[in-house]
Amino acid sequence: MRHWIWVVAAFVAITPFTVNAAGAEPVGSAGALISGKSPDGLGTWTVRYQHFDGNSPVAAVINDRIDDAANHEVQHATWNGSTRRPWTFDATGTINVRPTTVSEIFVGQYNTDEPNMPMQSLGSVVCDSRSGTVITWDNLFQDKTSGLTRLSAEVEARLAPAASSNELRDWRRSGQFAPIDVNFKHWVATPQGIELHFPPLQFGRGLKIVTVPWASMSDQITPEFVAITE
Repeated sequence: MRHWIWVVAAFVAITPFTVNAAGAEPVGSAGALISGKSPDGLGTWTVRYQHFDGNSPVAAVINDRIDDAANHEVQHATWNGSTRRPWTFDATGTINVRPTTVSEIFVGQYNTDEPNMPMQSLGSVVCDSRSGTVITWDNLFQDKTSGLTRLSAEVEARLAPAASSNELRDWRRSGQFAPIDVNFKHWVATPQGIELHFPPLQFGRGLKIVTVPWASMSDQITPEFVAITE
């Protein structure tokens, strides 16, 4: 595959859209849509997602962060798109609005006439609703290594009951539980806790979702973000 070097924003038009009753939007959100074609004309892409509904400067900052995350999904698909066959990339972003956080999870699907298609992908962004700051493991945890080590142990404990001993052994050997950013890239903040989303193959087939309760992580959280655990 050839990597295209181009600026996604040049091909992006953000427009509002309406969701039907079956896919009603949560309070505090508004629809957005970006779509376009790859420079060689082989690929087409569409991302339907949700903005934080508000007129404040902080809301504008948060929506910029969400737009950046949506564009990143497109950029990744386009850079790795087929240069031989037509392809499509479609993604949906779902927002989670809380008093102290605004999170969005993106689930995408890349498809072309090649083996092992379609492929699913994930993206996410978590913002502090008070400032617009993007929350990452670097600023959420008092000590990043300690926080990721705890998070890893909590994820393993929740996956273990549904996994075979061979699966757990293979996941450990291949480093899927290692306390590093790449293993825990996609998450949103929910009332229940840190909701982690894992791509296909990290822990078996299909997308996996594991929620680690805030109570299990409370002693790892920086004072600045204690409020998001409540």
